[in-house]
Amino acid sequence: MEKQALHQQLELAAQQFTNAYQLIQQAKTNGDEQELLQAQDQLLQLDHLLKSAQIQAGEEALENAPFQQTFEKLHNARQEIEEFRQNHH
Repeated sequence: MEKQALHQQLELAAQQFTNAYQLIQQAKTNGDEQELLQAQDQLLQLDHLLKSAQIQAGEEALENAPFQQTFEKLHNARQEIEEFRQNHH
């Protein structure tokens, strides 16, 4: 995968993460389970996008700092959802 294609995938991933994270924050503020489910769905889509980019780029993706940061943010956002659910059920 050429660097430009990986960069485009990462930009898309960053946008998806931003959208999902905004939904998580709204859901936490409003206590809205539906928003939380939408955020989870967006995180799942982001996970698929990152895995696809990793398959296409191979080691290049694994050595890419923005790729790794986005993967970590994804993991942290999932934990945040889980913690919110545990505290509100």
